[in-house]
Amino acid sequence: MCDPICGLFGAKEHKFLAAGREDIDVRMLGNGRPFVVELHNTQKASVEAAEIEAVAQDLNRAAEGTVEVIGLALADREACDAIKAAEESKRKSYSCVVWLSEALPQSHIDQVVANTMKDGELVLQQKTPLRVLHRRTLMVRQRSIYRMEVERVNQNFLLLRLETQAGTYIKEFVTGDLGRTRPSFGDLVGCEADILQLDVAEVHM
Repeated sequence: MCDPICGLFGAKEHKFLAAGREDIDVRMLGNGRPFVVELHNTQKASVEAAEIEAVAQDLNRAAEGTVEVIGLALADREACDAIKAAEESKRKSYSCVVWLSEALPQSHIDQVVANTMKDGELVLQQKTPLRVLHRRTLMVRQRSIYRMEVERVNQNFLLLRLETQAGTYIKEFVTGDLGRTRPSFGDLVGCEADILQLDVAEVHM
């Protein structure tokens, strides 16, 4: 994606800065993930907006629907700083398909969600997940969930919508990760829970 942008400005080097990242099996939906391409040693200081839009259209055609660039435009140092600063401050909205080991009544699930979010925030204690322990420092991170909505799909499947603090491990919140995330969604509803699909609906900057 960066090569055509570098070519437009005649840049010899670049850095790609994105507002976070996801696992390879997670889709980024909505308006996408904000990013900045930082160019170095350029031959041009600026280009026309129409040229930038043409590059974006070329990128989207080449990607054939697998990825889309929206709102490509000139940025400044403040934009780069905002992307870096947002690592801890931003919020993210997720949508996930969850399996429950028991066919719980809708009234029970609704009551659990209401009680859990009555103060407007659920604080989690998340020990570094087993799946990333080989590349992340072992520690306990405190993360917050600000919104939780549940829609039943059938007896054992739910659509769970969350708005969370950046850096929250969503898969582990659902499953509990063998007790490494407390509380987990499974803990809250009182049965085993697993996650089958996870999408990022929006990155709030």
